[in-house]
Amino acid sequence: MIKKITHYLNKRFNRFYRRSRIYMIVDIALIAVVIILAALLLRLYAFQPEISLAPWSKPAPKEEINLDNPPLDLNYDVATTNIYWQEGAILTLRLKNNSSQLLTDIKLNLISRSNSFSLSRLEFSTEQKTSLSGIEIKGFDLFLNELAPGTDREVNLLVKFKKENNNSRIITGRIDSEYKVLGQTIKETLDLIDLHVASEILVKADAYYTSPQGDQLGAGPFPPITTLPTTFWVFFQADTVADFNNFVMSGRLPNNVEYTGNQSLLSGKLNYNADARQIIWQVEKVSPDSGSYRAGFEVTLTPSETDIDSYATLVNSIRFQSKDIFTGLTVSGNLPAIDTSLKKDTINSGDGIVQDLNNI
Repeated sequence: MIKKITHYLNKRFNRFYRRSRIYMIVDIALIAVVIILAALLLRLYAFQPEISLAPWSKPAPKEEINLDNPPLDLNYDVATTNIYWQEGAILTLRLKNNSSQLLTDIKLNLISRSNSFSLSRLEFSTEQKTSLSGIEIKGFDLFLNELAPGTDREVNLLVKFKKENNNSRIITGRIDSEYKVLGQTIKETLDLIDLHVASEILVKADAYYTSPQGDQLGAGPFPPITTLPTTFWVFFQADTVADFNNFVMSGRLPNNVEYTGNQSLLSGKLNYNADARQIIWQVEKVSPDSGSYRAGFEVTLTPSETDIDSYATLVNSIRFQSKDIFTGLTVSGNLPAIDTSLKKDTINSGDGIVQDLNNI
């Protein structure tokens, strides 16, 4: 084998290399190229890269939304279900993202389903303790920009109502939610617990010198005159569209007004506390089936010089309270003082300015 190679090289040397060294350089270059290519081939053969064909052979499954278990977990609490409609209700909303995807463009729409009460205002409650970043209210809609996977937000709302009629004392409502996830819009409805509304009592307190029928009730000079006694009748009245227990109405007499002891009582009992100078009217139960509740009593006014050229006060600090049976809430209020202007006395209204005896 060696002899054949040697013979081949001698033959090539005598035939080419003697004539020109270029043939020798070309051959050496070709041999070098062959050696380099062989070395690269061996290196590539030994190299074993970690190449996974799984993404090409089997696409990753697309995440689907389970509508039976939606991503947004929305729940709520109501501070109390028995409310005064004028004060509204405190509603605490809690939102949690139970998915692995970002929830965006979250909108919660509060709706009243009651014909007797409509929504009048929606605002953030003063009881709000956490940040309101990214949350805003427009009308009766609550907007939240986004909710990251696994996170939650809590917001306290004050819901105010407008009374439309007295047909019902129950407020029903719902929250319609809407948000986006994985390019889809999800809509849900959450029913709210019923709210029970305390009723109202229409309470009046008026004084008369002459009755609405034209009968004279009072005695003495009118308009009142200083140092001379004039009697008036004061009437307390209560009307209601619901049932109440333990109705109490009271008023105080000024130092120049005395209770005569004469009274006209259609229901309940009327007492006078001389030490506190307080008239107290009590009715065990007030019901719309019984019509108006009324109590009248007579007082005597002896005007002083400080009352001259003004209306003298007959009863002040007039208050009332009673317990609404339906909700268990106490309904209370205050009335303005009664004076000799006799606003409800159709014959003498506005004529009760006290006169100075010395000028008569």
